Amino acid sequence: MNQYLELDASSLLKRVAEQVPPALRANVVVIGSIATAWAFRDISGTHSVATKDIDLLLRPAIDAVATAETLGQELFDNGWTPQFTHGREPGNADTPHDDLPALRLSPPESNDGWFVELLAEPPQDQATRKHWRRFQTELGVFGLPSFRYMRVAVHGAQETGFGLRVATPARMALAHLLEHADPDRTPISNLPGGPPRFTKDVGRAISLWWLARKQSPAAGEAWQREWNETLTVLYPDSSAEMKAAVPSGLTSIADYLRDAHAIALNGVLAPHGTTLDAYRRAYASLLQLIDQL
Repeated sequence: MNQYLELDASSLLKRVAEQVPPALRANVVVIGSIATAWAFRDISGTHSVATKDIDLLLRPAIDAVATAETLGQELFDNGWTPQFTHGREPGNADTPHDDLPALRLSPPESNDGWFVELLAEPPQDQATRKHWRRFQTELGVFGLPSFRYMRVAVHGAQETGFGLRVATPARMALAHLLEHADPDRTPISNLPGGPPRFTKDVGRAISLWWLARKQSPAAGEAWQREWNETLTVLYPDSSAEMKAAVPSGLTSIADYLRDAHAIALNGVLAPHGTTLDAYRRAYASLLQLIDQL
């Protein structure tokens, strides 16, 4: 059964932006499915996207905890309610980092079932896949997670007109591919067969490329330009090494394309009904693009 909801990206961005204090908007970048739907809103059928969470990445890394505390309190004051999974509750000073819940909040008087989740830009020296920082709220202590390549995803984020910026598809795809140059093979327990985690993330990169090619025949040039600029700016001393790492995740997913396609049809490709053959062609085309970096 599809666990996601069909949500309109533009209306959601507007609603979320209205709740973020103007002084904090420059510190917030929307990533994930809603950012994808926004970027490809000119393609028929993609004004909405199948999702239930809106990821808000707080930056810069050094201010992320303070921003989370301020924004969290603002949302509490406006009647947003926390959502908990796996039986977790807010912690206290003694709760280990890994046992803290992320802060997920649903808007007041909404029956849509969606929520925002707060994430943090990673510090430059983060080497682990996921790092938790703790922050205090009126309900207790929550965890603020950061993923090591999210700096790549939010670099060059674009304005929406609502006061919030959104990550670009090319850079989100690059972040996924870099994250899984060493594939995360942790099973996704809530999916049939428990495919490894990298299947979902690398598969998302393929989906973004499928959408980009549908949007523009010049997508390849644009993606290469964004990738080269991002790696040069963020990794000036190791950009060649970073480029060499990009193909690894795609090579590893070759045996899991059917699983990746099935996951995509419940997410960013839900409005399109993309066939497995078309998905395989996008995969092959993305490999060719990377060879040209």
